[in-house]
Amino acid sequence: MTNWTADDGTEIVFNVYGNGSHGNTLLLLPGLLGSMVSQWRNFIRPLTADFRVVTMDLRGHGRSQNNADTLHLERMMQDISDLLNFLQIETTHIAGYDLGGYLGLMLALNQPRRVSNLLMHATKFYWSKEAAAKIREQLDPENMAASVPVYADQLVQEHGARRWRILVREAADLITYLVAHGLTEKMIAQVQCPVLVSVGDRDRMIPLLEAQRLSQVIPQGELIVLPGVSHPYRTLREMPLLPMMQHFHSQR
Repeated sequence: MTNWTADDGTEIVFNVYGNGSHGNTLLLLPGLLGSMVSQWRNFIRPLTADFRVVTMDLRGHGRSQNNADTLHLERMMQDISDLLNFLQIETTHIAGYDLGGYLGLMLALNQPRRVSNLLMHATKFYWSKEAAAKIREQLDPENMAASVPVYADQLVQEHGARRWRILVREAADLITYLVAHGLTEKMIAQVQCPVLVSVGDRDRMIPLLEAQRLSQVIPQGELIVLPGVSHPYRTLREMPLLPMMQHFHSQR
């Protein structure tokens, strides 16, 4: 693991694997409450045959710090952009799970020449007040420790015994922020790069119709539905997504 320091002194942890072909870079972004220790790791080795693969822990997640007093979307997107600058990567393919896909979409909007194409897996785009309130109820560290102790233990391992509770509360605030200040359909209708929207057919957080609508609003959007896959990353298998990623990200 390697550290890079953001302009506010926050240390962001990242890894680089392989050299790739023709300088192709693929950035793998984890989701909210996730880390590079638990997400995308099973995809890294086969992808390095064609890409230089970069992984990172988002601000406040995993081994990355957060010197801000909250999880701010624009700040997290800037971390990604500045890390790419640090690595001297002008353009990259991006695959993001959950919030990682959302951040990739933000970067594609703000720096269209930087993102060659984007895979968004299990990324919830449409947030209602009711949906956000339901998620906020679940994102209570005390209730999580009592009702889902195995998952709470996983968060302790990934983010630290003290940090995980703070992170869960910040994640709840971030969901609320998305309702009022998130991206709109009008905004993403301006996305210039190809976007592959991926969703599991058993994902209870993201109805299939939502994923379909998202893929149709994006000018170069496409949709794939993965059989037997629900929202948690642990249900995502290499097959059939891996060959789809290899084909999709090979296109410039």
